[in-house]
Amino acid sequence: MILDLFKTGVYFAECNLDLEPIKEFCTQYSYNHTSRELSNEGGYQSPDIDLKEYNVLAPLYSKIHFEVNVFANGMGLNDQNLDNAWININGYRDINVMHCHPGSALSGVFYVNVPEDGGNIVFECPGSEVKDFAWYNQVDHENWNHYNSMHWTLPARNNTLYLFPSFLKHRVEPNNNQNLKRISISFNTK
Repeated sequence: MILDLFKTGVYFAECNLDLEPIKEFCTQYSYNHTSRELSNEGGYQSPDIDLKEYNVLAPLYSKIHFEVNVFANGMGLNDQNLDNAWININGYRDINVMHCHPGSALSGVFYVNVPEDGGNIVFECPGSEVKDFAWYNQVDHENWNHYNSMHWTLPARNNTLYLFPSFLKHRVEPNNNQNLKRISISFNTK
């Protein structure tokens, strides 16, 4: 019998929000606010925004707040509040490099606009460096699973919300669509 001693959960919710006004807001916001460079290589990353401050984002804020606390309570964490949020707009070949979000409990991303070949989110197994060193040549690479994988890729899709522990390293693949941009809103909780 295998005992699962330590687990790292990633939560997802399919949302039913009207994406057009959110997409328009994100695009307009990027025209009026300078991009910052944190995990992004290329593309636009806004300064922190307060989702409660904008009426167009109120339904998204409510959805995030609800789902975050379902996830937090399911993992035995205290109720969480949104700490900060920002907009990501990635054009052709723009990426977000492997990173985590120190100082927060949970982090998340909501996908506003994902074109075909827009790039997925990839999570890295905690301790993957040790696992890779010890097991890389011992694993049948055609049969990756929850026990032996170093990375896990989840699809970026419109109206999808992913939540994860802030310590979990992650990256976003390149947007390989030459004509359309990938738009998302990311956030942290405490």
